[in-house]
Amino acid sequence: MKTSSRLTVLASSLFLTFEPGAVLGEDSSPLTLDLGHGVTITPYGYIKADAIWDDGFDLGGTTSGLKNIGLPAGGPPGSYNRQQLNDTRIGFDVRGPDNLFAKFEGDFFGANDSLRLRHAYVDWYGVMIGQNWTNFMSVENIADTVDLQTSLGYPLARVPQVRYTYQGWGSTSLSASVEQDKSNTSDVAYTLALRHGLDNGMVRVSGLWRDTTISGAVVKGWGLNFSTVLELWQGGKVKANVTTGEGIADIINAGLTGNALTIGGNAVGVNSAALTVTQQVNPKLKLAATVDWMNVNQAFGTDTDRLTSMHLSAFFTLRKNTTLMAEYFTVNRTQGNGASFDSDRLQLAVKYAF
Repeated sequence: MKTSSRLTVLASSLFLTFEPGAVLGEDSSPLTLDLGHGVTITPYGYIKADAIWDDGFDLGGTTSGLKNIGLPAGGPPGSYNRQQLNDTRIGFDVRGPDNLFAKFEGDFFGANDSLRLRHAYVDWYGVMIGQNWTNFMSVENIADTVDLQTSLGYPLARVPQVRYTYQGWGSTSLSASVEQDKSNTSDVAYTLALRHGLDNGMVRVSGLWRDTTISGAVVKGWGLNFSTVLELWQGGKVKANVTTGEGIADIINAGLTGNALTIGGNAVGVNSAALTVTQQVNPKLKLAATVDWMNVNQAFGTDTDRLTSMHLSAFFTLRKNTTLMAEYFTVNRTQGNGASFDSDRLQLAVKYAF
């Protein structure tokens, strides 16, 4: 895939414009702008160049194409390569008086490499309004991967919502939200989550309820998610995640729809799990391994019955703000009729953060 010249020029201009040390603030971040009256704006982001080689099927700019390998709707079989800057990201945080906080962020995975909105929300005394990660997922549990799509085995969605988080119980917090349904913008979903901080990490349990219509089918779905992050040894961290429910296969990161959601008017059960282990080998080198699994309770013919994948990732800090990355990825998709399809990916990347 050829990267558009427009995106290349824009990424280059970002590098020149936001080089650290170019803005204000003797005691603050070199990128923080002090507007007075207690209001500050902090631009942030990174420029990321990816080189990708697929063997088996063309998975696309991210590994999101894994759900369709072996199907007519999926990428063609064979070996493919691409170079891209789409994962380049730009955003800014706004902080104001009385605990006011706002975030705006985008990347370049929009149509024809255009800017795509990721986050746009305002938070004030625990009330958050705008587009953010769904409250059903744990942001702390996101896998350490070079691939933007990360692990297929946990809930993942960015949706407009209204959320309230109560943090008056010390290390324990409770959050509830009313969110735009991930697959039907005319309906809403409801979530509730309880998080408890530990000396070496955290544990979190969340629930979701939806009553919507997707592709003409009524989906009354529910989900439960358990996640934890633990630092169990020197330099080592474990992230574990388990999800179960009915009619929520599209909310789990693999993004299955159709018969994976409902059959004959009944919501289809789904289970998934993900595990990431990281090791900070030294101040410059971090290694990570992520394995995940997803199973649909009813699958017939070419319907997806099971998905499994693995990421083996390495991150090397070449110098301040510059990271070299490498990753091997493999995925297996098994259908209801027993047919199985595999694909592999090698991804190299360099990222400059500002």
